[in-house]
Formats: sequence, C-alpha cells, structure tokens
Amino acid sequence: MRPPLFSVVTITFENLEGLQHTVESVQSQSFCDVEHIVIDGGSSDGSGDWLAANFNGIWLSEPDNGRYDAMNKGARKARGEYLWFMHAGDTFGDPSVLSRVAAAIRSGDERPDWLYGLARVVNPDTSLHSTLGIVPFRMFNFAILQRPMPHQATAIRRDLFWRLGGYDEEFGIAADQLLMLRAAACAPPLPLADFLCDFDSTGISANRPWWENYRDGHRMRRHLDAPVTRWRALDTLIGFSFALVRHLAQSFRAATLSPDVGASSGQVPQPDWVGRAI
Repeated sequence: MRPPLFSVVTITFENLEGLQHTVESVQSQSFCDVEHIVIDGGSSDGSGDWLAANFNGIWLSEPDNGRYDAMNKGARKARGEYLWFMHAGDTFGDPSVLSRVAAAIRSGDERPDWLYGLARVVNPDTSLHSTLGIVPFRMFNFAILQRPMPHQATAIRRDLFWRLGGYDEEFGIAADQLLMLRAAACAPPLPLADFLCDFDSTGISANRPWWENYRDGHRMRRHLDAPVTRWRALDTLIGFSFALVRHLAQSFRAATLSPDVGASSGQVPQPDWVGRAI
C-alpha cells in the first residue's frame, strides 16, 4: 500500500476534551491522503477507552518519558512522507489546510524537505490571544532573534526527521525548536503565509523567565556547525542584547498599560515567546 502524504501525530496526557477536539479537526480535513497517530501517556481520564471506541487511526496508550519521547514514538509508527505534530487541544486552522499544503508541496520542481506556516494562538474561549510565526524565513531572525516557529504548523519529511535523530529528549522544552533549527541548517524551509493551525494557549510555557528562553536559544546555536553571523561571539552578543531589550520593552509596556485600557482596546501584553506574523 502506498504510504500517505501526511502522518499527523498527536500526543496527549489527561486531556480527553482536547484530544477529542484535535481528532475532530483531523477528521474534518477535506484532504484524505493522511493517517492519524495518537500517543497517549497512559491517561486515567478515559482517553484510552474513548480511543478504543471512537478512533479509527493508530493509537497507543502507555506511560512514556515525556512529550518528546511520545512524539518520537509516534514518528516511529508513521508511514507518511511528511510528519505533522499536532498536540491534543490544537486544531487545524480550517478544513482545507492539508489540501492547500499538499498543493504547495506539489507545485515546485522538487518537494521541500520541510515547511511551515503561521499559527493563531487561541484562548480557552476560542478568542485570539496572539499569532505565531514569521514569513519570509530568515535564519538570523530564527537563530539570533529567537523568533520561534509554530511546530504545530510545520511539516517535515520523515526521512529528514530521522536523519536529524528525531527530537532530542534530553534537550528540554525547546527540543522542537532545536529540531527545526537543525533542519534549517540542512535545507531552507518552504514558508507559507497561511494560518495552518490554532494553537492552544493553555498548553504553552508562556510565563518562563526571559533568560530561560535566551538560554535555550544559546544552547540551540551551539548545535550548529557554523555561526549565523561571522563569529559565534557576535551571535551571542546580538542574541543576548536583543533578548534583554525585548524583555525590558515588554516589562515597561506591561507596567504602563492600565487594565482599563487593555480591556477596552483588546491589547494584551505579550510574553517573550510570541512571534508576531508579518
């Protein structure tokens, strides 16, 4: 049997409602050349029973060693040409997302090694919190200015994923960004100015101290074979300076924006990880 174009991998733990939303989103896609794989970490909330009764894809429910262990498990079960990781609670932007991405993949002379689009970050009441992602792609913006990629709006060829070793389970919370940085060092992505997913804001580590985000970026750059600028020391200087200035600007904005002004204008101070789409 010919493998599907996409393997959508969903990890979940104690999040039956979010899992149901994500499965419904995948099932609602108009594009049919896709398989769905769910890796549950042994939830006690009925997720396993629900999957057994309602899910037609590939699934597994057992304890794991964290999110990236679970994501690698899902990737090992995948047969698709491209891997697409969509956590429980996250959804595709609309029913035709996979159709549009498939058309973009097939439109060039060669299929891209990986691609990404934009994400809407949504609150529990489905209101818009912010947006994530930048088009066009610039290595400097990603690696030095630490403008994060929305990995739920990213598809990567399965063979490239494994050439890179999959997710580094020892790296920590930014292992998804590390994988995409290493992919970018191998081949530039196909950037799509298209909102491909709705990203659940409750599943994001939005309140991490700015220096922890900077530290992750510094650790990621050390995995590159060459500096992004001329010298690694210059990478570090620019990266640290930008992270500090951004933190100070956001702190000043949060301190000066009154609650009444924010509520009436819809403005919300954005955390350090938010990358505004342009």
